[in-house]
Amino acid sequence: MKETRNPNDEARMKKAARAGADANDPVVERIRRTVARYEAKSRPERTTAILAAKSDLMRERYRAQAVMQGLVDKAVAEVTDAAGIPVMTRLWYKSFGREVSRVWRTIPSACLEIEYDVVRYKWTARGLDPMLLVRVRVAVIELLETCHFPRKYEPLT
Repeated sequence: MKETRNPNDEARMKKAARAGADANDPVVERIRRTVARYEAKSRPERTTAILAAKSDLMRERYRAQAVMQGLVDKAVAEVTDAAGIPVMTRLWYKSFGREVSRVWRTIPSACLEIEYDVVRYKWTARGLDPMLLVRVRVAVIELLETCHFPRKYEPLT
């Protein structure tokens, strides 16, 4: 394999050589090792192989996330329809529902209520009805728990 070097690394090695450093100098050797490691991990063949190995898992995760988001949007639409919310405003409630599902998936259960309140305050400050936000949150959480979607953190028992 042909060794290519970063011009900055070449300049550092020349500067070190002018300063009296030889080829066994630890600084020069460290730069050579760093460049060699970078070249080894940034080969296009390696990147292609890694992506090929992960592509099936990536597609499956995307599919699961799309299904979950669709179900969350449907649950939010049912709550907002029952409340008589105009279609134009429903988008904001769907965004709130998606944020609630993100919090449910990624935040440890000990902090969930605090995080839910923060999200609710944020959307209340944007002009949404706080009582409707609570109903949307309850609908989304019930959906996520009954469908057994995976969480990053499992609930504490």
